[in-house]
Amino acid sequence: MKKVYKLLSFAYFLVFTMMLLTTTASAYIDPATTAMITQIVAGLFITLGVAFGIFRRKIIMFFKNMSVKRTQRKIEKEAQKNKDKAD
Repeated sequence: MKKVYKLLSFAYFLVFTMMLLTTTASAYIDPATTAMITQIVAGLFITLGVAFGIFRRKIIMFFKNMSVKRTQRKIEKEAQKNKDKAD
């Protein structure tokens, strides 16, 4: 909990320090540029969604196999302890 508190306090300090040190810019963003950025971000999200959809089964099986292997190691460790106690 202390680490989370330290991290949040640092983030708070960093954000407000950056806000104090910023200067206003007299800049103009063209509406076409904004539309292009929006299209890039939308394309990125769509691509990530499709990739996740394609590899979803492999991702699920990866995490299930990790869980199964962890359980097998626990069972083997318990069996070894019981065997050592019996000897």
